[in-house]
Amino acid sequence: MDLRQVRYAIAIARAGSLRRAATVLHIAQPTLSEQLKALEKAIGVELFTRSSSGVKLTEAGEAFLAQATVAVDAFERAVSAARGKGRSSRLGVADGLDDMLARLLPELHDPRLRVAPMPTAEQIVSIMDGTLQAGLGYAPGSLPRSVARMLIQRSPVRALLPRDHGLAAQERIALADLAAEPLVTPESDAGRYLEGFVRNGLHPRLGPAAPTHDLVVKLVEDGAGYTLCVRDTVPVPERLAFVPIVEEVPPIEVVFLWNRQSDVHDLVHAARHLARTG
Repeated sequence: MDLRQVRYAIAIARAGSLRRAATVLHIAQPTLSEQLKALEKAIGVELFTRSSSGVKLTEAGEAFLAQATVAVDAFERAVSAARGKGRSSRLGVADGLDDMLARLLPELHDPRLRVAPMPTAEQIVSIMDGTLQAGLGYAPGSLPRSVARMLIQRSPVRALLPRDHGLAAQERIALADLAAEPLVTPESDAGRYLEGFVRNGLHPRLGPAAPTHDLVVKLVEDGAGYTLCVRDTVPVPERLAFVPIVEEVPPIEVVFLWNRQSDVHDLVHAARHLARTG
């Protein structure tokens, strides 16, 4: 007796005939019949009664197939779990979250983990199609039901500008004042930087764009303008200062994303620890 023969018996029971089962299994009917006979011989009982209209489980067959189906399902789950442990996991990380990644990695102890720089929107698509196991990104407006999220950190949006800038001396800056200054944004995620202005009916003056978060900060340091949406827990050059904003602006929310159906317990556990420590 082997597992293949048990699978064949399950297929025959579901199909109700050898002919239909052979079609589903893509094997010849005589071959399927021989495998069934071999299984019945190994067990020592008939599993099916045969007739011109098809096959029907015997009482012994019903007892065997009930337990065999559970066993085959358990075997398949075991194989899936083993393959999952043997494969490398991919973690997407949005730009500007290197500090979060540095705190997350020591909790994982997984030499197979691969980190993939990736915008949040792309992370969501990749998590859905299984090419990415999890991601660190910024809270999206909505998510597919299959993708779970965990809030890791919430930070107020503040202006980041040179300390010698005229607005840097204020305790809090109004968006209307900032709108007249050049706003430096990343090339791929400028929308998040404009949201506060749009909510308040303002049209900010757009300055240069940079490929990455680090280069945005460098442009601000070089005097190209100011920026928003840089979490104040992220180290910045001494020449720069964070200044609160007068208006209420939606906070920056860093989230951990994963597929609800995936076996990523270690990643989720590490993310929970990260969330607890802020």
